[in-house]
Amino acid sequence: MGIRIFMLVLSVVFGISLVPGEVLGLEYPTREIEFIAAFAAGSNTDNFARLAAKFGEKYVGKPIVVVNKPGGGGARGFAAIAAAKPDGYTIGLVSNSMIAQPYLLKGVTFHYKKSFRPIAQIDYSAEGLFVKKGGPYDIPLKAIVKKAKENPDTIKVGIGGTWTAQDFARAIFEEEAGVKFIKVPFPGAAEAIPALLGGHVDIVFGPAAEWAHLYKAGKVSVLAVSTEQRDPRFPDIPTFKEFAYDVVISVIHWVAAPAGTPDPIVNLLAEAFKKGFAEQGFIEAADRLGATAAWESPEGSMKAMEKLDQLYQRVIKKYDLKPK
Repeated sequence: MGIRIFMLVLSVVFGISLVPGEVLGLEYPTREIEFIAAFAAGSNTDNFARLAAKFGEKYVGKPIVVVNKPGGGGARGFAAIAAAKPDGYTIGLVSNSMIAQPYLLKGVTFHYKKSFRPIAQIDYSAEGLFVKKGGPYDIPLKAIVKKAKENPDTIKVGIGGTWTAQDFARAIFEEEAGVKFIKVPFPGAAEAIPALLGGHVDIVFGPAAEWAHLYKAGKVSVLAVSTEQRDPRFPDIPTFKEFAYDVVISVIHWVAAPAGTPDPIVNLLAEAFKKGFAEQGFIEAADRLGATAAWESPEGSMKAMEKLDQLYQRVIKKYDLKPK
């Protein structure tokens, strides 16, 4: 009997704990793993990177150390993941912007299919159309659409940055509903909220990570969310699809490795993160960050990326967007 098989039998009989690589017969991992966060420390992306590292490392068997590489709206960090040696010792957090940036930014050399291997989806944060609670636009979604059609270019919509996920959601909704808003971009969705509460914009598109706490506190009304089904954390908020508007786009975080990372390593990491993300502590922490914990396999993660890519291309073609 080989030594690894023998040790595996012992682990079953006597409850000896083996790290995943030992069980699978891999010489991996033998040292700590670097986990790149493409935004600054303290940012929402950084928070999710540290959360993923914390709950994944005990199942991986070695420390997972978060390294921040901010710059270019995430492009610098994404590029660093793509350029790393594909040996499983450098992985990182990617999101929707990694998929969209090659269409929007000059000098971007990475591509979600050619440059990365998704390991696992972490979460999703639904884009929502929300308004000030008790304000003049705290009315049914169809009533806002009616008002926008009767008075085009009068409703001011706040969005966290031009051609971010929320801006794509805004563009798709306008197309689906046949309306046109006045777009008011802010550095981020968080900065749009004071403008909404102060009456400087009428409605806002933004991710649940930004509006969840305000919704729970009764400060905003969320008229619709951009998921296929109602978010289990907000079962009373309808989806856009329930109003016959095909607006399905969420902010999603994935753990990813450089292209070329071997299947056994990707699969080992995927299973480790699956166990970590299933822990109640992880689920509750993700909820506090305004997101819904939602592990997905490498294959399922790639399908989600492909779906987002198709959606982005649809909007990019309509607006004739070019890299800047």
